[in-house]
Amino acid sequence: MKNFITIGALFLALTTFGQKAETQKQAEMQTNTRIQNEVKSRAQGSIKDGQSNEKFPQSQRVEDAYPLSSDESREKVSKLMQQTTVDLLSMFNQYKEAHWNVNGPLYLSLHDYYQEQADYYRAQADIFAERALQLGFSIDGRYSTIAKTSKIPDFPAGYITDNESLKLLIDRTTILQKEIYNFIKETNDIDPIISNKLQDLGYNVDKNLWKLRIHLQKPGSDGENLPWSTQQGRDRTK
Repeated sequence: MKNFITIGALFLALTTFGQKAETQKQAEMQTNTRIQNEVKSRAQGSIKDGQSNEKFPQSQRVEDAYPLSSDESREKVSKLMQQTTVDLLSMFNQYKEAHWNVNGPLYLSLHDYYQEQADYYRAQADIFAERALQLGFSIDGRYSTIAKTSKIPDFPAGYITDNESLKLLIDRTTILQKEIYNFIKETNDIDPIISNKLQDLGYNVDKNLWKLRIHLQKPGSDGENLPWSTQQGRDRTK
């Protein structure tokens, strides 16, 4: 008797499961039909006099989906992105070294600022590395590659005073600044998208340099030693 009840319950469960599956299948078919009708209706609604709703022929080559007009342009930009990436990663390391080892009266402010800049350069490296990938080229950000190919001089080891760290970072950031301006010119015509990204980077590097220079002014200075103040024709003796 118990076996009979168990078999009956199992049969009922299978029947119920089958009914639910069939109901779900019918619902999916109805949904697919509705979507097809909607797409067809939109296509017909977009047809104007003398026009066809046929799709334009699409290339079958994956390579044609990459940005830029030629393989030469893509290769050139990718090489620039490779150099930019390793130099940005180098700058990340420079600012981390300064963040860890700086000492002196300006320690608190510089310690935090150097960390902020390190995070910025690391994030920027990711942006320019991915542009090379978008163009169909791999990127090499290994430590050995950075050491061999970066144009940024290495940062000295050990503790360093606040003033020394500022001067060292100004020198290294200026090297990056000049590189960015050159790359902007080289990419302006062949890859305006990355040229714009480089301009954004250049703006922030200029701002970074300005903030570093300001720290080297004497306490209470009114800016008389800044290079642009003497060009404004003001008489500061009055």
